[in-house]
Amino acid sequence: MFGSKDKSPTRVPDSGAGRQIDTVIAEHCTLAGDLTTKNSIKLDGRIEGTLRAEGRAIIGETGSVKGDVHAADLLVLGRLEGNVHAQRLHLHASAQIHGNIEAETLQVDPGARYQGSVTMRDAGAASPAVLPFAPPADKAAKG
Repeated sequence: MFGSKDKSPTRVPDSGAGRQIDTVIAEHCTLAGDLTTKNSIKLDGRIEGTLRAEGRAIIGETGSVKGDVHAADLLVLGRLEGNVHAQRLHLHASAQIHGNIEAETLQVDPGARYQGSVTMRDAGAASPAVLPFAPPADKAAKG
């Protein structure tokens, strides 16, 4: 607690796969803008912008993204309005996606809903699942 010498980051267990979650966006939090992480993230709140995760990304049942998602491993239980670029994508029964999907592997549980096209990529295809952060062209020009 206070004054503790342990400086290791707080980690929340991912109950589904026994993996650790490095970043949590809580249910009543909203992030307006892009979010990039090299690790894992669980979203129970809302992101209005692009989400990029080099690790596992989980959009919880109360979570929503209004923007594109780029992730190595994506589990969707909530709502996503945007395009998905992932190596592995799992749509839980409560998932709702409105946008196009591009993935190497796709698992869709009964009850999950998506509207858009699905493109299955070959493993190791040229199009990366996670794109490096680049500011929008208009912001880069202003400098």
